[in-house]
Amino acid sequence: MTVATATQNKQTIERMFEAFRSGDTDAFDDLIVEDYIQHNPQVDNGLAPVKAFFAAAGPVDVEVHRIIAEGDLVAVHSHFKTWNRAVVDIFRLNGDAKAVEHWDVLQQVPETTANGNDMFRQLS
Repeated sequence: MTVATATQNKQTIERMFEAFRSGDTDAFDDLIVEDYIQHNPQVDNGLAPVKAFFAAAGPVDVEVHRIIAEGDLVAVHSHFKTWNRAVVDIFRLNGDAKAVEHWDVLQQVPETTANGNDMFRQLS
């Protein structure tokens, strides 16, 4: 096993989001391990359930606003427009730069905000 860099891990997750956009669930075979650990309560553990979830969804309209990588962790702040959700995904990757574990925090994107700031744009 090699030891992937944070940059390689970030590239894996960028490819995963491209697969989300295109609906190419077969691409997940190169990006996610078979025994993937899932912390999203809507999806079971394993590669096959992730593929089934995204196959049912089809191509997903998702805009990535920022990706932060450190060691074996990659965090993605994005707008899943298909479901109108602001999402922060956290992925843990192995030494081969394949995703082995996933957490996410999801929030409905509101029409308006009390402060006038949207959920994605960096203001300063």
